[in-house]
Amino acid sequence: MATLSTPSITLGATTNGKREVTVAGTMTFDANDVGRTYRLEIELFGEDLAGDHLPTGDSGADDLISTFTWLAGGLILRPYKAISVLSAGSVNYSEKRAIDTAKLDEDAGTEIVGWADIHTPIIMPRSDEVYAQVTLGMSPVSKRSATMTAGIGV
Repeated sequence: MATLSTPSITLGATTNGKREVTVAGTMTFDANDVGRTYRLEIELFGEDLAGDHLPTGDSGADDLISTFTWLAGGLILRPYKAISVLSAGSVNYSEKRAIDTAKLDEDAGTEIVGWADIHTPIIMPRSDEVYAQVTLGMSPVSKRSATMTAGIGV
């Protein structure tokens, strides 16, 4: 039976309004998986935590930010990567995508975090929390990464 390690997510450099996001982990297959083809799917979500000061209109539900896509011959994109199992064992994956920083800014806007003096608020961008959901299809197996806090803005 196929299994997944808990995926890691890394937020990399920002260039031209896009930030590199890498999702990596390990898929493990046993002898019964040999000859089967699985679908590796990766989605990024913005997490809304209980203590977040959400922008007006944010439902509080985690927001789908992006679905990784792969070329499927020619110029056709599909939301999964086909994984053909040739032998039992572990296979590492690492997928990097450039995601618009506006999409990663899942809690848009600013909030008052303190006061410099009685008349001067200290205003900062809202903190953004992003996680990856990885699914290995056939008999679906999913694992969620830990939440990554982007800090001040994205």
